[in-house]
Amino acid sequence: MSKVSVKKWIVLFVLLASMVTTASARGEFTKGRQLVNANFGLKMYVVPYFSLSYEYCVASNLLGSNFSLGVGGYVGTTFGALHAFNTRVALHKHVGKTDYYGGVLNGLNIWYTRAAPINDYKASWNPHYGFDVFLGWRRTFSEHWSLNFELAPIPFFLFTQPYWSVGTTYLF
Repeated sequence: MSKVSVKKWIVLFVLLASMVTTASARGEFTKGRQLVNANFGLKMYVVPYFSLSYEYCVASNLLGSNFSLGVGGYVGTTFGALHAFNTRVALHKHVGKTDYYGGVLNGLNIWYTRAAPINDYKASWNPHYGFDVFLGWRRTFSEHWSLNFELAPIPFFLFTQPYWSVGTTYLF
């Protein structure tokens, strides 16, 4: 193959790939669909926080058109101090390629306390009830992939989610 024909094939491939990803960019969260979020954010304004969440859409067209209800699970960590294992319930509103949502988390959080003079040099795992509310925004770029932004407006360090987080969503 000559260099010209290779370039033509590459251009053709890029054009076809862009048509496929933009042709069905709705990516709505409707009954029976599932989504997985991978987010990174900040807890207590300085502590890095990573989370994975899963939702299954149990109902569509609630409260009028384009509303859906998702239930699932949530796992998050600050890589050392706080670990969260929660259930997640969210109400979604779809507007074009955008999804606005809000919901609640509840479950088990485990706070790890390192050995220090203040606690007689004893490290401990401290389980407690975890609860949080969140608001989110998701922008769909293809049938399966989206970017998301979430806020957890309650400013208390023992709550589950970080104050803000950004990430990707895979919808299937």
